[in-house]
Amino acid sequence: MRHLVRPALAAAALAAMPLPESAAAADKSDVAKFMETGICPGCDLRRASLNRLNKPGVNLEKAMLRDVDGKEAVLPKANFAGADLRRADFEKADFGGANFSKALLAGADLEKANFAGADLSRADLSEADLEKAEFLDANLSGAVLSGVLAKRSTFAGSDLAGADLSRGRLERSDLTGVRMQKANLQNADLERTVFRDADLSGADFSGARATRAEFQGANLVGARFGDTLLRLADFSRADLTDARGLDQEMLNTACGDAETRLPDGLKVPMCAK
Repeated sequence: MRHLVRPALAAAALAAMPLPESAAAADKSDVAKFMETGICPGCDLRRASLNRLNKPGVNLEKAMLRDVDGKEAVLPKANFAGADLRRADFEKADFGGANFSKALLAGADLEKANFAGADLSRADLSEADLEKAEFLDANLSGAVLSGVLAKRSTFAGSDLAGADLSRGRLERSDLTGVRMQKANLQNADLERTVFRDADLSGADFSGARATRAEFQGANLVGARFGDTLLRLADFSRADLTDARGLDQEMLNTACGDAETRLPDGLKVPMCAK
């Protein structure tokens, strides 16, 4: 009987072990409270279904929302400050004007979600799916977006000062007029990305792929360009004064105009009109 007892004891021990935090279910009383009042700071809503929920102005500050299913939820002006939304699915959700300051959104599915006017300052969105998402006039200062998938997304007018977008995929995204002073864009894919009239002073483009990127009118004073691919990038009216790591070989594959300002000793071919 010994060979039968041991597996039974092992099974009992496994059953007694606590579930991993990511696998634990939501607190049912917290879910009920949230659905009734919309005010549930610090609540445990792990793995809850908020699919297509329409509830503006909710307060979920510092709440646990890991692995939540919130596809197409409508939660404008919501307070998610300091909340944990890692691996949550909020595809096509509306978070216009919401507060995600210091929130954890790593690995979240936010494809086609709306964050227009939202506060995501110092939030962690590393490895999140932001493809075709809307961040018009959003505050992403100091945010971590390393490794994000943000193809064809809109960040026009947003604040990304000091943000970390290293290894991010931002192909064909619109960053017109963004504030990205000292942002980290190392090894990012910026093919056909639009940076028109953006403030990129002190930003780091080392190892980035910026083929056909549009830098017209951008402020690139003091930016870093070590081993950056700039083939067919347009620097018309751009200011690259004091740019570091920029060399003639890189510029020979890009273009500019008579208003392009470059470090001493460098020149750029004229863009075809």
